[in-house]
Amino acid sequence: MQVKSILSRIFDTAPSNKGREAAESAARRAVEAPSGNIVTSAAAQRQLREILTKYDVTSISPRAFSELLQELQQASLLPDKDLHELFQIRADLDRENIAPDQRVNLLEMYRQRLKEAERAVAEVQNSVEATSAEKLAASLRRRVEWLGKFAAIHAEPEGAAVNAWA
Repeated sequence: MQVKSILSRIFDTAPSNKGREAAESAARRAVEAPSGNIVTSAAAQRQLREILTKYDVTSISPRAFSELLQELQQASLLPDKDLHELFQIRADLDRENIAPDQRVNLLEMYRQRLKEAERAVAEVQNSVEATSAEKLAASLRRRVEWLGKFAAIHAEPEGAAVNAWA
């Protein structure tokens, strides 16, 4: 799944002047993938949507993000490896010394981090450093994908089937 294509679909095809149908379509395309672990039961999809609609990852505090993670963990809707990836975002917020109630745009923050990591991959000559940089970029890419899905579902909760693959 290409992060650029997901995000460009969300933001290029769903501006406010194109109306509800375009936004729903963009949200649906952003969270549906051709492969992966899809949350299939209607009840599970509804529960995941209900959780995600309460949290806007484009304006969220570390405290609220922790609440989101706790709800996702308690609902057991995502595999442990995916939850672990999401918990890394919370750990990053702590490392950045972001105040518990300070709002941040996680999607934009991780887009920037991904750009920097991809630049580092391109610049690294040493194979050991390249491997490390590539792993970091891959991890950041997964986080951006998750955050993009969360943002799309928050924006159009009824317009998307939920795909738990990232």
